[in-house]
Amino acid sequence: MDTAQPATQPRVGEQRPGGRAARVRAAVLHAAAELLTEVGYDKMSVEDVAARAGVHKTTVYRRWPTKAALTADAASLHSADAVPIPDTGTLVGDLKLLAREVVANIGTEGGARRSRSIAAAAATSDELATAMHSFWAHRLALSAQVVERAIHRGELPASTEANLIIETVIGPLWIRLLLTGEPITEELADQVVELVTTGARPR
Repeated sequence: MDTAQPATQPRVGEQRPGGRAARVRAAVLHAAAELLTEVGYDKMSVEDVAARAGVHKTTVYRRWPTKAALTADAASLHSADAVPIPDTGTLVGDLKLLAREVVANIGTEGGARRSRSIAAAAATSDELATAMHSFWAHRLALSAQVVERAIHRGELPASTEANLIIETVIGPLWIRLLLTGEPITEELADQVVELVTTGARPR
């Protein structure tokens, strides 16, 4: 009896690594991320993305049938580059580096434009909102490794909710970006991490 498992199918827009397909995918996603940063979601068009990537627009639509799907994948690739998951050996070190990466990602003029435009568009587009919910679920799952390692090291109680720690660290940064307009700084990131880790440690 054949017990071999079926090959995992790539998600929309995702191709197996290697070859022309991988190069085209990377070029399109980098082009989309650049345009999101430069002009924002509403002003970005698939035609402009295709032109910058050096491909025909049908090539883009074949892999990403909607601008929302393209945006979510571009955001994932950009975040993987701009906000890698740290492993410094300590909870405080990991969270401070992670928070500082977020500051560098959304604290610039272009980063703020990109992030605000996607958030605003997602508020009125169910399709983009669904795509970005998946994006955030994936990013939180990756970032949760920081907390899970701290639990294994005994820095945090076993009952600690990993996602809640990550959300509490990055939440104030996004509040300043989307609500108050106050500066988003590394000093703020460090202060938030100190508050969160002090409250989360075993008593």
